[in-house]
Amino acid sequence: MGLLAAGGVAARTLQQEFVPQARASQSLLAASTSQLPVCGTNKGTNGSWSAISAATGGLAGYRGYNTPAQGIPATWPGPGASVVPAAASLLIISIKPDINSVLSGSLDLQLAAFAALVPAGAMVTCWHEGEATNNGFSTSQILGLHAHCYPIFKAASPGCQYGQIVTCYTATPASGHYPLGQWMAPGLDFYGLDGYQTAGSDTAASVFGNAATQIENAIGPVQLAVTECNSTIPADRPAWFNSTWSWAQGNGCGTYFTFWDAAGTGSSCAWVPGDSATISALSAINA
Repeated sequence: MGLLAAGGVAARTLQQEFVPQARASQSLLAASTSQLPVCGTNKGTNGSWSAISAATGGLAGYRGYNTPAQGIPATWPGPGASVVPAAASLLIISIKPDINSVLSGSLDLQLAAFAALVPAGAMVTCWHEGEATNNGFSTSQILGLHAHCYPIFKAASPGCQYGQIVTCYTATPASGHYPLGQWMAPGLDFYGLDGYQTAGSDTAASVFGNAATQIENAIGPVQLAVTECNSTIPADRPAWFNSTWSWAQGNGCGTYFTFWDAAGTGSSCAWVPGDSATISALSAINA
């Protein structure tokens, strides 16, 4: 908590500087909330995106992740995102440049070069879930990161969507970085939510709704997106996906992306090719 306190004053200053830009961004995004969320899933491994897309009736969305070691890629969408399937028309891509170097301005040219490669309509962020406890960043670092990167991306690619992606877990008191609102940078194009059911008592409202409320209480109305979604309880997945899909529609989310580890890995979020109930639920959602 000492790390958070140290960043508090700087965080408030950055939020105050962002307010006029936030109002403009919200007005531009208002028209998009009447459309259904775009469905997609993460890249995965061993062709799992294509397998999941085929099993569930076809997906338009593809999410790729670049690592800290990959820094700012020289190509779009970066080596962590690999080769984008031809069927994918909406990309959500994240990069993880060194935050202190970003804040110093020493990476501005590299950021601008990468940003210029981002196609119109694509969604991009730096340090998805950057506020999570295990990253060890302060609020001033995360707020400063987005304050610095947003104008660079928008100047280089005005049609791209630059946003912030957070984990819904930060909105719970169990998180060492609770509450979520203190981490939110105003004025961005979208705010992505990575949320999971880990207990039978979890609901769309208690996971996604709680996070969304803390965000909007902190920075006002924003364009939301579901950027990761799954249940670690296989039997609950059909109901979980149906309820979170309804929540995404009811809250004007731009996307509804599930997250899967590759089949057979033993992960709590591993894709199960024979799970006909889940596949049927996702097929109906994707349709």
